[in-house]
Formats: sequence, C-alpha cells, structure tokens
Amino acid sequence: MWDQNKEKLGVTGHRGCKAYMPENTLISFREAFRLGVDVLEFDIQLTRDDVMIVMHDSMVDRTTDGTGSVWFKTLEEVKTLDAGVKFGFPGERVPTFEEALECIANEAPAHMALNVEIKEQRPRVADVAIELLEKYGLLERSVIASFDAQTLLYVQDHYPHVKTQGQPPVKMKRYDPRVLDRMYGMGVPMSLPDEEIEELVKMLDEKGIEAWGYHADSRAAAERCMKFGFTNITANDPHDLIAYLDEIGRRIYK
Repeated sequence: MWDQNKEKLGVTGHRGCKAYMPENTLISFREAFRLGVDVLEFDIQLTRDDVMIVMHDSMVDRTTDGTGSVWFKTLEEVKTLDAGVKFGFPGERVPTFEEALECIANEAPAHMALNVEIKEQRPRVADVAIELLEKYGLLERSVIASFDAQTLLYVQDHYPHVKTQGQPPVKMKRYDPRVLDRMYGMGVPMSLPDEEIEELVKMLDEKGIEAWGYHADSRAAAERCMKFGFTNITANDPHDLIAYLDEIGRRIYK
C-alpha cells in the first residue's frame, strides 16, 4: 500500500463503510473487506479500566443506545451498549481494539493497510496501540493518525519506524511545525477551496508527504482528488469509488 504513485489511487473505508453500516463495528469492517478497500480507517480510545476500544466520539450517545463518556465507562459497561440498533443492525457491539485486530488479521485482504486514528492526547494510548499492532503482525501495514500534533510527535520520537498521518496545520491541535518533518501522509479535507489545496499539495510535495483526500464520496470528488495528485481517497461509501477507479484503470491494486 505504501509504495504509492500519483498515477494510481487507493480507497480508504472511513470507519468501515459508515454511510450504510454502523461505524467502527466489525460488521462495517467486514463489509469493507468484502468490497476490497485498500485501507481501513478507524478510531481508538481507552475506557475507564484501561481497555482500548474502537469508537470515534468521546461520548457514546450518537452511535449507541447509551449515554455518557467513554472515559468514565468500564469495558463491561461499554459491552452492554448496542452499537447497531440506530442503524438497522441491532445487537452489534462496540469492539475492543484487539477484537478488531483479530478480525483484520484473520479476515481482511492481505494487501489492506490500516489507518488507526488516536482520539486522545495521552501518550499511553499510542504506546498501547503500537504494542497491539505489533502483537497481531499489523504494524508494518499501519499508519498512526491524529489531529493532535503532540501525539504524532510522541510517536515520531519514540517509534521512528512507525508511519504517521496528520492534518493541515490549521486543523491540528497543539500544533508544532516539527511534526511535518517526519510525517508520512496528510489528510486533506475536500471542503477546502482549490487554491488552498494547491498550496498544501505544493508544500507536501516539497517535504515528500503523501496527500490523501477526505471525504470523497462521489465520482466528481474522486476526479478532483486526481486533479490534485492525491494518492488516497477516504470515503464513507467506498463501493462506487472502487468500481469507478477499477473502470478507468486508476486503482492502486489493479
């Protein structure tokens, strides 16, 4: 996945296939496997009893039938929540990070890479994430992402062999320009106007950083990504984009 060039594009499934599946769940990940995404993106954070789970929000309210903060719930409490009922898949549970990694290691396509986004600002979260990715033999296929520059600097300093992905400087918390020196990829929001994207891509090219567009859920958005020379597209619904890129011969693994 990581030997990319601007003639080919990879497709990232955002939290699996969040457009029509309960995000950050195993059923959503398995749908992404079935479609053959090039990269699976998902989010991690720790419960009160220090177990890493897969969840985007700091509150459980939006994606489950429960209420309250992830950080104040034990794993046992999190596991009582239904993460699928609001989306037509009752009974789906919030997976632990290890459950997700086991599923990926055993069921995902061999070429599929991982984009693991850390949602907290504690160094321990990065330590645990990298330890578990290594345990399941998935670290080389992974990039650690964060909107927090200090988290990425910590990873870059303590795990120089691990790939990191950040955001444009104006979108990063606790920004430090040094984070760009060792960054592997940058997520570029497609909501930015063309002139801002052009300026970002110029800077990224100079630093040798991959430019990855998000969220590009239409063929027109994919065309825009290709115009700017992006090498990866993050989609909430990757199905149509995969079919389109296959059709025009621009898919990275085709």
